[in-house]
Amino acid sequence: MPNLKRIPLQGAHNFRDLGGYPTADGRCTRWGLLYRSDALCALSRADWALLLHRGLKTVIDLRSLPETQSAPLSPPEGVLALHFPLMRELDGVLPGPGTGEKRMLDSMLLDYGKMLFDSLPCCAEVLRAIAGRLDAGSVAFMCSAGKDRTGIIAAVLLYLCGVPREDIVADYMVSSTYNADGFNQKLSSIPQSIRALIPDPAILQSCLASQPETILKLLGELDQRDFRTLLEGAGFSLEQQELLKTALTEPI
Repeated sequence: MPNLKRIPLQGAHNFRDLGGYPTADGRCTRWGLLYRSDALCALSRADWALLLHRGLKTVIDLRSLPETQSAPLSPPEGVLALHFPLMRELDGVLPGPGTGEKRMLDSMLLDYGKMLFDSLPCCAEVLRAIAGRLDAGSVAFMCSAGKDRTGIIAAVLLYLCGVPREDIVADYMVSSTYNADGFNQKLSSIPQSIRALIPDPAILQSCLASQPETILKLLGELDQRDFRTLLEGAGFSLEQQELLKTALTEPI
């Protein structure tokens, strides 16, 4: 199978391979092993067939409970779906008219550092799940847009692998390009009742973009707060971090 950065799908716009990034120790991230994506709830049979052909065995859903209720994920037989909501404070909110859009906006308006450090045990669970499923085949992790919660986990994984900052930033920024005909188009047409909840219309446009400053701020916090040690305290040890890095990278 060819090494493709973005995998073209009918039902998702931001499905990408995290392979091919160089690391500080002269290795690179493996192709065809780890994918990041927007929601996979609208995939066609042909889409799933393509992903099965590429070895997909696990999908990790980072969305809140209301989002999963309003847009359920139904993978085919042979693909395990795991749910680890990175914003658990939203799980008690019952779905209703406009709730899905409101939850999406809430996730996009939150500070990445706060979202991550307030949810370190969940992040540790996600990393353990990825590490534990790699032997079965490739793993994809997703949220609604594949930009914010997915972007945080992607940045964490690439950071732990020793990928240079500029590559982590570039990987984050391309989401707004791929989402132009997908999630961003959907969100730009949300009802006026939901728009009224946004104090400044410019905030919505800012949310739709994948600005480098957003992910750079998070990467700075990972350094400043000694993320690896904090992650160990949350239940994902330094040894597990090193084993995951080894599994996700290979010699160039």
